[in-house]
Amino acid sequence: MYGLWKSTIDAVRGESPVITIAGGEESKDLPTLRRLWKKLWQYKVDRGQRVLLIGGGSTLDIGGFAAATWKRGVPFVSLPTSLIAQIDAAFGGKVGLNFRKGKNLIGTFAEAEAVWIFPDFLHTLSPRLLRSGWVEAYKHALIAGGELWEKLQATSFSQLPSLDLLRSLVEVKLRIVERDPYELHGIRQQLNLGHTLGHLWETLSQDTSTPLLHGEAVAIGIIQETFISMQANLLSEQSWQKILHKLRTEGLLLPLPPFTWEKWERVLLQDKKIRNRQLFLPLLTEVGSVQLLSVEIHEVKRSVKAYRTLQSG
Repeated sequence: MYGLWKSTIDAVRGESPVITIAGGEESKDLPTLRRLWKKLWQYKVDRGQRVLLIGGGSTLDIGGFAAATWKRGVPFVSLPTSLIAQIDAAFGGKVGLNFRKGKNLIGTFAEAEAVWIFPDFLHTLSPRLLRSGWVEAYKHALIAGGELWEKLQATSFSQLPSLDLLRSLVEVKLRIVERDPYELHGIRQQLNLGHTLGHLWETLSQDTSTPLLHGEAVAIGIIQETFISMQANLLSEQSWQKILHKLRTEGLLLPLPPFTWEKWERVLLQDKKIRNRQLFLPLLTEVGSVQLLSVEIHEVKRSVKAYRTLQSG
């Protein structure tokens, strides 16, 4: 990223030093965090200064956590460079890192002082990364419903979003976060639609030669979790078929990584949405309506088996 946008980034940072890290989930680990802390110590960063975070969602996660924990918190500003980061990861004040292959198991709440959106960054995304970002946008539309949902149904995931659409997508998240900033009342958990199983498949794919991108894994999660909703008579089959058709059309009905049920369940039970070993999922009761409900493990397994059937059919 720095190589592609060096002149733009240098114009923003001025004389401030640059710390670069690799992008992607593999950088959200303790060795990277220790390296960032060491650099903050080396550059004598104090609470009267600001750290500028430039990158995709993973960079904002680990960079935000490093800033939030350095000297009990130094201010930071986020400049997201991917579609996922521009509509989701940069907003809401969640920062963290992965632990023992568990997604975001170490983290805290720390809000950026400001988020600067520069849409031109999206022009240098690969088609695969752009499509992955659209999945997060699609999730926002499922939660919001109405005109935004209709617009996303008709939008190709290969095109770039307009500035107005970016703004609308950000507003979906901000409205929800404002009502429940620290996930104390279950309202904010709407934003986890598709993410419980999405994180599971993303984690299980990391040891393969073709790890899933975040959005690709969330697409699988959306299909499986909305299947659970349909089977529980919460979501109409017609709505589920529309969701399935859209994600299939966009090439997002991807193969599941290899797994055993034992390993699958072990990863699932480490998810942050487990309460007293009971799994709660934000389930779509209709497009534009989400409820946080308890789900049995056998119901989740049934959705995985149904997904396999969809792929082989």
